Amino acid sequence: MIIVHVSTSPLVDWLMRWSQWPKMRTVFHRLKSSHARHWMLLTLGVALLAGCTERGVLALAQPTRDATIRDVWVVNYRDDLRGRRSLGEARTDRALYGRLGVSIPPNHEIGTVQYPSDPPNAETDYVVVNANEFETVRSFLSSLEQSDTSGQNETLLFVHGYNTTHGEAVYNMAQMGHDLDIPVPTLLFSWPSSAQARGYVYDRDSAVISRDRLEELIIAATQNRNRKLFLVAHSMGSYLLMETLRQIALTGSVDLAERVSGIILMAPDIDTEVFRAQLERIEEPPDPFLIVVTEQDGALRLSAWLTGRKVRLGSLSDAEGLEGLPVTLVDFSSLADGRSLNHKVATNSPAAIAFIRQINQIAPPGELNIVDSIVRADATSGGFGAGLIGAQ
Repeated sequence: MIIVHVSTSPLVDWLMRWSQWPKMRTVFHRLKSSHARHWMLLTLGVALLAGCTERGVLALAQPTRDATIRDVWVVNYRDDLRGRRSLGEARTDRALYGRLGVSIPPNHEIGTVQYPSDPPNAETDYVVVNANEFETVRSFLSSLEQSDTSGQNETLLFVHGYNTTHGEAVYNMAQMGHDLDIPVPTLLFSWPSSAQARGYVYDRDSAVISRDRLEELIIAATQNRNRKLFLVAHSMGSYLLMETLRQIALTGSVDLAERVSGIILMAPDIDTEVFRAQLERIEEPPDPFLIVVTEQDGALRLSAWLTGRKVRLGSLSDAEGLEGLPVTLVDFSSLADGRSLNHKVATNSPAAIAFIRQINQIAPPGELNIVDSIVRADATSGGFGAGLIGAQ
């Protein structure tokens, strides 16, 4: 077990922790009843989850000269391609394969997505400027592989989380690829989230339904023996990914240690005991295997309350329950800046993004020995160095 704490200076850490919503803190501490506090957290959490992010839909627009175009390769299991919400509607068994050219505007700020306005404008918004559809997964993956100019023979496969529209998933994939300077093709698995805060159980069921579909994609994407997959998931998408990997380990459909070059779970919405049970079924997990945690994750605090547990995997403050597992905990608590309930720190916080980019410069994902690389980053990372600790 490796634990890596990533932090800024103690003063900045203190400000980040205590400068958020002072009036709300005062009200909260005046609530003497623990029952009243729980209901306040639940109500506030649901309201923020429902309204903290503008609901993105895919919008077409003419390209502009100064924008940056990122290709997002998408396997989509949703009825509505534009990404509108559909709680309670039938889920589809039909996969749609596509390549979307997402335009990132010249005014882009690190860690943010400028969702389309009305009318959409490539000068100021994330928009889609070109698209291609494919009839089969074979033609889709063949085109993806031919587009790879990185020389790394690797594809990054991303699984989004709960309460996410298709449009948000696409734009977030483009933003992550751009801000983290990912050189390899980025492949999005868009599973049928209801994209509504009240759809938590619906999304959980959708994740379970999607296991076979994600396994089929991983099998197809690892048929080329010259290429590997690097797997990244966020929130409830981490639960979907781990359930799928457990299933793959049981069926033997893919040699995970050989075909998968690494795994990153960002803010995983998983019970720690469930995670241990999932991972113990995988005899030889891919390496590196990183878990990005943030203690102040408001979304996971709500999830923990709903499930009757103290904490979720993505908000651990220590390694309790994970002893002996071949994973690395990367603690971004001190880099949290309050955005998105601190649930997307790895891709929303400019400080966290800067840290990840430093790691990527040391070694690309498929060649990354995370322990050695973290130590080297400590010696060269300037403001991050004081709080970066690796310990067995």
